[in-house]
Amino acid sequence: MKQLSTVIGFEYKGYIHSKAFRVITAIFVGALLILAFIPQISGVSKEHGIGVGKGEKQQAIILLGDKASSSPTVKQAFSTESLNEYLSSAEWIDGNAKGYDERDMEKQIKDEDVAYAVYYDEGVSYKFYAPGNKLNTLMAVPEVDAYVTGAVKYIAIDSLPKDEQGKVQEIANLTAVAEVVGVGGNAENNFWLGYVLMLFLLYMIIAYANFVSAAVVTEKTSKAMELLITAAKPVSLMAGKVIGVGLAALTQMAVIIAAVVVGLMVNLDKWKEFQPGVFDVLNEAHITYEIVIVLVLNFILGFFLYSFILAALASTVSRPEEASTVTLIPTLLVVAALALGFLSLSGVIGKSTAAVLSYIPPFTPFVLTSRYCTNDVSSFGLVMGILALAAGVVIVAWLAAKIYRVGVMMYGSKGGLKKVVQAIKG
Repeated sequence: MKQLSTVIGFEYKGYIHSKAFRVITAIFVGALLILAFIPQISGVSKEHGIGVGKGEKQQAIILLGDKASSSPTVKQAFSTESLNEYLSSAEWIDGNAKGYDERDMEKQIKDEDVAYAVYYDEGVSYKFYAPGNKLNTLMAVPEVDAYVTGAVKYIAIDSLPKDEQGKVQEIANLTAVAEVVGVGGNAENNFWLGYVLMLFLLYMIIAYANFVSAAVVTEKTSKAMELLITAAKPVSLMAGKVIGVGLAALTQMAVIIAAVVVGLMVNLDKWKEFQPGVFDVLNEAHITYEIVIVLVLNFILGFFLYSFILAALASTVSRPEEASTVTLIPTLLVVAALALGFLSLSGVIGKSTAAVLSYIPPFTPFVLTSRYCTNDVSSFGLVMGILALAAGVVIVAWLAAKIYRVGVMMYGSKGGLKKVVQAIKG
């Protein structure tokens, strides 16, 4: 036990004190903090963007054609007062009052005096003028589409006899509202949370578990292994390395997540204004302490399961360049598990199939997470799944220790499949 704790401490300190660890952590923290401040950055760009002065919204032009400008109803529907009231994307300028034509609108856009312009004459079609090299201005198209659609309906209804207008207006305002009834689960509940967390788990396994295998191969092919195997038992070396690197990985992720949380909390009010829909999704996700515990357990156990597999297989190769050959199968296995998790989350595979897969350790972290996030597993099934995963980690660790013991003793030569099988039987 003392040897194990010593190796864990050595691997953990060595990794977190390395330059690569600090640089990668700093890059991730810096990038995510910048993302957390997007509302403020976006606010600054809007203040200094095209066609605006400091503290003002971007400007846009509305220009009516001859037929539209001759109709009082159309002029009212597309007045700057109405546009400014119902469209929040810009401060509108009356192009007709300014004496503009379509060429003037194009010039205003090229000179960056306005962000975009709208030309309307009749019917449901209109022209949207925008800079061809500024994709962000096109984000206003859906909002303008919705406004023009509503205005055209208003104009059409206004042309009807007075006694028909009220009934037609009532019909035009009809909107379908779905009442979703989840039977045997809820595919909407925590869907995106499960999706993001499974991708996160994949990244952790690929990034850190493969680091374990690379470190094992490097040590095995160096003279340092002669000293290591005399100072500690192979099983302590293997378990200590996996656990030490795993704890370092969790530390790095904790620092990164803490930076994100702090950045979002500082800018919480700005984010609610900038992307209110995101917070609506989070509110609907019903995130509780229970789901956090379940997901953390799946994450940690899944990480160590694949780390032990990779460490054991890496100990059977004789050169660093051969490591990719033995790590390919575990990598494909985790990708397959991720795909099954997504298919379960989306309801593509049947519930009974997903239930069976969630009790098979290599697939459990992903499939059980998806089943839990869609409320498709009972409390008993959840506990059994986690216990199955924990048992899988123990069994894999035991097998990995046997393989590792043979592998590290043969530094400078390849272990071979026959000797690995003998090690497992012995």
